[in-house]
Amino acid sequence: MPPARPEQPAQPERPEHPAALARLWRTAGPSKLGRRPELDTERVVRAAVELADRDGLDAVVMAKLARQLDVTTMALYRHVGSKDELLVLMQDLAVGEPPTIEAPTNPTTDFRGGLRRWATALREAYEAHPWLAAVTVGAPPLGPYSLAWMNLALAQLRATTLDWPEKLAIAGLLGSYVRQSARLAIDFASTGADTPQAEAEYARSLAQLVDPATYPEVAELLAAGVLGTRQPDSTGQPDGTGQPDGVEDEFGYGLTVILRGITP
Repeated sequence: MPPARPEQPAQPERPEHPAALARLWRTAGPSKLGRRPELDTERVVRAAVELADRDGLDAVVMAKLARQLDVTTMALYRHVGSKDELLVLMQDLAVGEPPTIEAPTNPTTDFRGGLRRWATALREAYEAHPWLAAVTVGAPPLGPYSLAWMNLALAQLRATTLDWPEKLAIAGLLGSYVRQSARLAIDFASTGADTPQAEAEYARSLAQLVDPATYPEVAELLAAGVLGTRQPDSTGQPDGTGQPDGVEDEFGYGLTVILRGITP
């Protein structure tokens, strides 16, 4: 009689996720054919990000992406369920890993510096991928990189007495502010409205149109000479002159206003 076989320890079951979520977190199992596939979700998404960086978001068409990868369009759908899913995957990959910001211990002041660094770093991610702000946000953060950014923002508020809904609202407000400011910068750049020449023309047009009796505050703004005073540097870009002493750039100032409104 053969000896009894030793009882094998139970293997933990692999959690089952919806296919789109498994692809977002790259938890889909390896090919059952025993060799690494030539194409996988990571390669598809990275190629799509490269395409958007080079040619813009409108260029990310499945047929064009397939040509870039030298595969058939149908081959893409084995790794990405739809164009909408691809955009979610691209968005998460493009924001990338957040910076390392140590969680503060002082509940009264330290958290503002951390949140400022967080928002500034996120703005840099949008600048690195100008198409990113144009992607429609259809759901809360779900991907690993997006959640890492959320986690880092919440960590900056750990020492405060704010409750979880308040912390979540602050993280969402800052993220929305960064996204909107990046989108405006891109829109202005696409029309040339961000140049010193365009700003000067805008100021001249307002000066001709504005009736001080109807628009007294705008008239006073024009009289202060704030608009249309920037000068391009040697590269043709604005050099920032014309900004009153002690005033931050527009993005930084808006960030300051938001952060001042947070009561720990």
